[in-house]
Amino acid sequence: MEDRSFAGMLVVAFIIVIGLTITVPYLQRNANPTVQKSLLYGGWERTYYVHVPPGYNGSHLAPLVVMLHGARGSGLEAEAQTGWSDLADSNGFIVAYPDGGPWWNVYDWGGPTTLPPSSLGISPILRDDSGFLLAMINQLKSDYAIDATRVYMTGFSIGASMTITCAFKFADVFAAVAPVSSAWMTNDFMYSIDPHSVPQPKLPIPVYLWRGDLESWPSFEEDQSQTQYWIALDHASNVPTTMVSGIYKTQIYTGGSAEVRHTEIAGRGHSTSYDHTTAQMIWLDFFARFSREAG
Repeated sequence: MEDRSFAGMLVVAFIIVIGLTITVPYLQRNANPTVQKSLLYGGWERTYYVHVPPGYNGSHLAPLVVMLHGARGSGLEAEAQTGWSDLADSNGFIVAYPDGGPWWNVYDWGGPTTLPPSSLGISPILRDDSGFLLAMINQLKSDYAIDATRVYMTGFSIGASMTITCAFKFADVFAAVAPVSSAWMTNDFMYSIDPHSVPQPKLPIPVYLWRGDLESWPSFEEDQSQTQYWIALDHASNVPTTMVSGIYKTQIYTGGSAEVRHTEIAGRGHSTSYDHTTAQMIWLDFFARFSREAG
């Protein structure tokens, strides 16, 4: 009886071992965690996270999406909020989630001087964030086989404001940008900058703007001002094509040097405007259609 029990235990153990030899390599082969990296820039050690799709092996160039988090956020929080890594896995591009600290140094034209208002309770840090982001992109191009004609940037809230700054400064780097729930430079309680008073983008650039219709920041007026700026810069028609799909109302301005889009989400406030569906629409309807060569 004891011999049979021992034999049974051996059989069970054998089955478990066989199962592990099959399962573990499968998990290892498909596991693709987001990894943290760092870069020394401007005397600061800056961190960012990179997610590479399972099919990537360096033999073919991959697009790059840079996702910027909102105030008091982090790269990992932006990954969880937006679902860009899942999109990367199914569409074969690389995503970077840089850490900006509690506040991106937005609308910074001559050095690290733009600070958050003291009313927000965020300690100011003098750093060159736009320079860091460009250095990070160049480092990623060195570390991975990045398609330099298909680099995109998107961001939420103050990260979207930083996206706008990068679109101004590095229009020749990005194939398209998508700021979600961002204040414009002027007529805002935090910033009052004439967008025409700073160095203008060198090239037209496709821009996809988003806001929830319940948001007070950005205001509807700010979004209209921003939309009109990009329409003029990209020489697009001021008469849009309007598409409505459920809670998403999208106005598309074409006919010029680059496309401008604006989506308003019904029933959404500031904290719920950027979710997995937002990211999916940005990629499938917009980013995936543009390269810098065609821009």
